[in-house]
Amino acid sequence: MLFKEWGEDNLVEYLRKNFPVKGHMMGIGDDCAVIPCDEEKVWLVTTDALAEGVHFLKEQISARDLGYKTVAVNVSDIAAMGGKPMYAFLSIAIPKMIASDWIHDLIEGVKEACQKWGVILLGGDTIGSKKDLFLNLTVIGTALVDQVKYRHQAIAGDFVCVNGFLGDSGGGLRALQENKITTADIGHLLQSHFRPNPNPLQGSWLASQEGVHAMMDISDGLDCDLRRMIKSSQKGAVIETTDLPISPALSKACLDNRWDVLQLALTGGEDYCLLVTISPTLLETIQLKFQKKFQTPLFPIGRITDNPNKLEYCRYGETIQINYKNFDHFE
Repeated sequence: MLFKEWGEDNLVEYLRKNFPVKGHMMGIGDDCAVIPCDEEKVWLVTTDALAEGVHFLKEQISARDLGYKTVAVNVSDIAAMGGKPMYAFLSIAIPKMIASDWIHDLIEGVKEACQKWGVILLGGDTIGSKKDLFLNLTVIGTALVDQVKYRHQAIAGDFVCVNGFLGDSGGGLRALQENKITTADIGHLLQSHFRPNPNPLQGSWLASQEGVHAMMDISDGLDCDLRRMIKSSQKGAVIETTDLPISPALSKACLDNRWDVLQLALTGGEDYCLLVTISPTLLETIQLKFQKKFQTPLFPIGRITDNPNKLEYCRYGETIQINYKNFDHFE
C-alpha cells in the first residue's frame, strides 16, 4: 500500500494509538494538546505547518499575508477549544535565493497577527532550504479547566452550529486557480483566503456557556471536519443544506463563474470558523446572547443523531446524496 492510500486521518489515528497519554492530559486527536497547569487552568498547545507548493504559492500571496495567515491558523485551534492564545514559536526553512525584503515583509505579517491576538513570539528556529519555503508555528494558550471544549463531546439531539460563512476561502482559492479578474466579490473571497479571521473571544465565550458541548474549528471543510467530530463523539449528524450560511460575495461569484456553491461550502476548507454543538433547550438563549455580545449570528445548520459515523444531507428536509471529494494532503 502506498502512503497516499492510507491517508492523513489514518496516520493521525495510528499516532494517537501509539502515543497514548494518561491523567488529565489530551494528546493527539483534537485541535490542541491539553496539559494541566494548575487547579484552575490548563495549557493548550497547537502547531501548524505551511509548505510552499502545498499550502501557498509565493507568486499568489503576499509575504505579509502569508505571515499573518501562519499565525491565524494556529489561533483558530486555540479558539476551537475555548482558550486564549498567548505565546508562539516560529520555525522557518528559507531558500537562500529569496529576497531579504520578502522575508522582512513575512515577519511583519507575523508581527501584525501576533499584536492583533495578543500573542508573544518567544523563539523558534531558522534553517536553510534547498528549494521551497516552509513555515511551522507553535502557539501556546490557556483555558479554564472546566471550560475546555473537545470534539468528542457532541450529544444526540444537539444542534450543529457555525459562527461564520462557509466556502469563502475555498472560493478565493478557486479564483486563484482560475486566474479570475479581481472584482469586488472575488476580492472579498481572496481576502478570506489570505487573511482568515478566527475569533478566540467568541470561542472562549461559547466555551463558558452551559449547553455548549463539542467544539472544533473548520480547517479542512465542513464535511471533513464534521465527520471527524461525529466519529470522535460516536454519533451521527443530519445537515440541512439550505441553512448553510453563504456570503453574498460567494453566492454572486458562484453565479457568475458557474461554480458549485454547495461544494465550496462543504469542502472548500480554510474557513477557520467554529463548529459547535449546542443543547436544543438552550440554543435560542445562546443565540440571542451571542448576537447581542458580538453583533453577528450563530447559525444552526443541523442536528446530532444517534447513528454513529452517519452524516446525512437534506434539502428542505428531503435526503440528498453528496459525492464531493474532500482534500487530502497525501493524494
